[in-house]
Amino acid sequence: MLNVIRSLQLWPLLPTPGARRESILEAMVRVVGRVGYRAATVEQVAAEANVSVGGFERHFEDKASCFLAAYDMLIERLLAEASAGCSAELDWQERVERGLTAIVERFAADADVGRTAIVEVAAVGAEARRRQWDALGRFAAYLEEGRELVGGRELPGNLALMSAGAVSGVIFEELLAGRGGQLPDLLPDLLFALLVPYVGPRAAAGEMRRVAEAAAY
Repeated sequence: MLNVIRSLQLWPLLPTPGARRESILEAMVRVVGRVGYRAATVEQVAAEANVSVGGFERHFEDKASCFLAAYDMLIERLLAEASAGCSAELDWQERVERGLTAIVERFAADADVGRTAIVEVAAVGAEARRRQWDALGRFAAYLEEGRELVGGRELPGNLALMSAGAVSGVIFEELLAGRGGQLPDLLPDLLFALLVPYVGPRAAAGEMRRVAEAAAY
């Protein structure tokens, strides 16, 4: 009877298959962020996740399939983080600012996450690039509401995607150069780039100055 009780006490501490899989995905994000996708190995990811290579292979066919699943998980988390503080009661500009701030601060605090999400995905292949493009489109969708502010001006149909792509490109270069920790310094400029097509240069510059002044305190 005592052995049964001990078994019941220990059982909840054993990792479930889902927990192991998630641990492997998180390890893939960290390893790829540190060493790059091409240099990363299954052995490194397994060691990071504290599982055997056999344990890795029970969940994933190879490194590429694991990365794609890890990328999908990472994008879902980033989207959730970006939208968490964006209450519908806020105006559009403030929601854009809060979402952008959440992403920039996440990448500054954890450059491995930023490099995996923005930089290394390009090295994985066509399917990863397709998913990156889809992810960019999902982030760009948050900008579409800005069309209501243009006052009848004609805008390109893919403007939101172009704006999000331009900001992503700047973040890419900063992460590639190892300057992820300095991304918050660029927040006013990045916000300007997202807002200016919709609210015009004067209003976007006002928001840029406001954010810069708030960061100075």
